[in-house]
Amino acid sequence: MSQEELRQQNIQLVIEKALECFLEQGIEKTSVGEIARRAGLTERSLFRYFKKKTDIVLAAAYLYWNRVIAKMEAHLPENGEPRTGLEDVGMLLMAYSHLFLEDPNGIRFTLDAELVLDAAGKNRQIKNRPPEPYESSNGPVARAIRKGLADGSISPDVDVRELYYNSYDAILGLMQRLSIGGTPSAGELDYHSRMKRLCAMFVDAFRG
Repeated sequence: MSQEELRQQNIQLVIEKALECFLEQGIEKTSVGEIARRAGLTERSLFRYFKKKTDIVLAAAYLYWNRVIAKMEAHLPENGEPRTGLEDVGMLLMAYSHLFLEDPNGIRFTLDAELVLDAAGKNRQIKNRPPEPYESSNGPVARAIRKGLADGSISPDVDVRELYYNSYDAILGLMQRLSIGGTPSAGELDYHSRMKRLCAMFVDAFRG
């Protein structure tokens, strides 16, 4: 293995172990030394790859959202499966909303990472997190919207750009708030029913 290959391997290992730590115990309680130990490195060696802890948080956020996008991609239909773009949008939004049930620690991590990176002036550097800029996004929801416009299941009269952002932000915002117990409704309303109705509202809006 070349030096460059070893370097890239160690960088990836640090990112994976950092995300593992952040999900288990949160960003604040995770030390750089612990991340280094889990990666089989010294703390000094780790700092050859990342100058600051916030740089590790940024890289871990990229990794987390890459995994989320891969999960959502799996909900897109196989070739030949007869589903409209609007149906794809509904399926994808519901899959997105299930993240809170599947990985509550991950949703909490997204909120913590946003706060940490915002304080460091790096929040805008997470380019791959939903929602990516609609015009340039090749993400699953943006592709489903374009499919729906092409097949007529999404109305050309609605502001798809606004709905794209609002649907992502509303679902993620609710999941993040619930992840910290920030609302009495967390214990009073059924999560499945709540998200199903929220996603249905956006599907109806896309339909026009």
